[in-house]
Amino acid sequence: MKKWLLRIFLGFLAVLLLLFGVVFLRSLIPVTVQDQELQLVRANIPQGSNAFDVLQAATNNLWWPKDQERQISDLAKDTNWDDVLASTVLASNRETLAGWDAAVKLPDLQVPEVPTADDLLPYLSEWKKLAMLAEVRENVLLHNGQDKEAFDQIVNHVQLGQRMQNSHGVLIVYLVGTAVHAMGLNQMQHWVGKTHLTPDQLKDYIRQLALDPDAEGAAFANTIKAEYQLQIKMLDAMRQGKITNSDPSDYHPHPSRLLPLFNFSQTKALFAEEDLKLVKATPHHFNEAKLPDVNSRSSVAAMFLSGNGIGQILYYMTLPAIIPSLAKKSQSDVQLQATRTILALRACQLTHGKLPPDLNALVPEFLDAVPVDDFDGQPLRYSAEKKIVYSVGKNLKDDGGDDRNSEADSSQRHLDLVYKFDF
Repeated sequence: MKKWLLRIFLGFLAVLLLLFGVVFLRSLIPVTVQDQELQLVRANIPQGSNAFDVLQAATNNLWWPKDQERQISDLAKDTNWDDVLASTVLASNRETLAGWDAAVKLPDLQVPEVPTADDLLPYLSEWKKLAMLAEVRENVLLHNGQDKEAFDQIVNHVQLGQRMQNSHGVLIVYLVGTAVHAMGLNQMQHWVGKTHLTPDQLKDYIRQLALDPDAEGAAFANTIKAEYQLQIKMLDAMRQGKITNSDPSDYHPHPSRLLPLFNFSQTKALFAEEDLKLVKATPHHFNEAKLPDVNSRSSVAAMFLSGNGIGQILYYMTLPAIIPSLAKKSQSDVQLQATRTILALRACQLTHGKLPPDLNALVPEFLDAVPVDDFDGQPLRYSAEKKIVYSVGKNLKDDGGDDRNSEADSSQRHLDLVYKFDF
């Protein structure tokens, strides 16, 4: 009986050793990585021509008292308006805003390459503060009846946000640029019904804000390429054992060379395939993109039997962060198109005394063509009765302008992207 048990044990041990050997060999097999289209070419910008350096210098003079952050935020949003505080903010940030204006005039903005995955990019929070100061100044001008000067600055605000999006930075840089861009567009939507701009002036702003799909696509593609380069730096640091767990709450896996858990080239290929799909999707509308399902993944057993368990875990961890970024790009495009549409509606109302029955009536007097919803490739939707312009959003369904608030069930929130106007 003991001999049979010994044989069973030895047989089981042999199977385990054989399985370990197979997995170990699989962990050593290199794969060819097709990432030529993910190489990011950085521009050689002459000294003094990079708006990034100008913005950095501007933040050195930033006046931003912590005990008044809430009040400054209210001024930027045009709520709880305080003339005295607004004047103080502008007077105390005269040099800072001069730096913002100088950056606006420079056509090139390129951020430094991210050296490591631990770089926190502190300049991003400063960009947001600069944009809020610009909002305060725009609001002061509008409260003082200087509508054209304000709208000229808002256009500069929007365009600087676009350059931030295409500053060859990683995804978080693109998202902050998108936020700055959105802040300017929100200003136009908020004020267009309250200004005394003429229809011709509004039509000029519509032209200045014309969407360039190629430029917007290139901005997002460059972002994904920069993100890919950072991902590979992280993987290479892991391979070399340079990633540490100095913060106990921040877990980093440590693949041992004695265990078949991590294959650098296989992992790199997974990231390259994912990112290349995003880059190839940029010239198309959101509904045409063929992206990985963030909820679909291999079983734990299959991942570890592959010989690249940690590599696959890292890949699946990044999917929920990187894949939805394409929807952010579409949302940014949609907000720009919706803002142009609202400007056209206001110009039409001022010219003809009423809102048009549909957006086709704006063509060609106010728009060259009805703006397109980047989510489904169809014209933007509009309701004169509800006073909204809207997109179907990422669920690709026309819900009639339904943008249910946070009190609704999570699966039913923000079904459409809705942009309201009040004129």
